[in-house]
Amino acid sequence: MQKLPKIQDFKAPDDYFDHLPEDIMDKIKPQRSIYWMKYAAAAAILVVSLGIWQYNASDTQFETLSMDEEVDLYIESQYWTAEDVLSMVDNPEEILDQIIAEEMMYEVDVVNENDQNWYPL
Repeated sequence: MQKLPKIQDFKAPDDYFDHLPEDIMDKIKPQRSIYWMKYAAAAAILVVSLGIWQYNASDTQFETLSMDEEVDLYIESQYWTAEDVLSMVDNPEEILDQIIAEEMMYEVDVVNENDQNWYPL
């Protein structure tokens, strides 16, 4: 033990421990506010980018259809039958009369076109 060199005593500067808690707190405070700002900025960027994405997606996603077009789509996709449509209407006879009138007009046009083709000029 006698061969080991003697170590001088460590001494703290005067009034070092009097201001130590305030010095430590001053060094810690800025770091916490920086981390909070980083998370807030990341959240703001995320919210803005999702908002822009949803706004652009909603413009091209669906077109609004009129009631007639929507009913036609249900009928053409065979989701609704003619009986389903007639059961939803207050006066089904009126719709049937309208359908018959439209079909009769089409049949008259077809007959007239065929009559013209049968007779040579």
